[in-house]
Amino acid sequence: MSLIELGALGEFIGSIAVLATLVYLVFQIRQNTLSIRSQSRFHVLEALNADMKLQLDSEFTQLAAKSGSGEASIDERRKLGWVWASLMSHLEMLYFEIEEGALPKTFESTLKFRVASTFLPADANALWEVHRRMFTGDFRSYVDAQLREGAMDEVLMDDSPADDNPFDWISIRQR
Repeated sequence: MSLIELGALGEFIGSIAVLATLVYLVFQIRQNTLSIRSQSRFHVLEALNADMKLQLDSEFTQLAAKSGSGEASIDERRKLGWVWASLMSHLEMLYFEIEEGALPKTFESTLKFRVASTFLPADANALWEVHRRMFTGDFRSYVDAQLREGAMDEVLMDDSPADDNPFDWISIRQR
């Protein structure tokens, strides 16, 4: 075999190696993307689950009840307002994770349900008006659309398995 033939063979083998490397990189990028999305999903859900635990905390429920009945002090109302704003911040994070495609669109029903349940306390609408400037315009528009007459109740009353809402939460709101 001449030197020219060996050079041509080397170029051919080199081009196959480059092609194989590119195919390998495509698979690695896809795997990395899936891993990043999974981590994002985990962190968002971790924050939302911490919020649910907080809402079940006896101090928080007592504070919300006192605030709703008008018995809360200024400091207690301020504390409740900041905790509630923190809950809404996590929902804003969930909203943008869905909008940007980090979470699948199927999470939209979860977002609607969580926004509706965050507005269960009697003074939640007032808290929203006080804190709304903390949030982006897109998220404010989303929440305002959810607040239209009856929209929250529809989400909370929907017991369909498709929305993964097994409880009739409207009965809690009416207590």
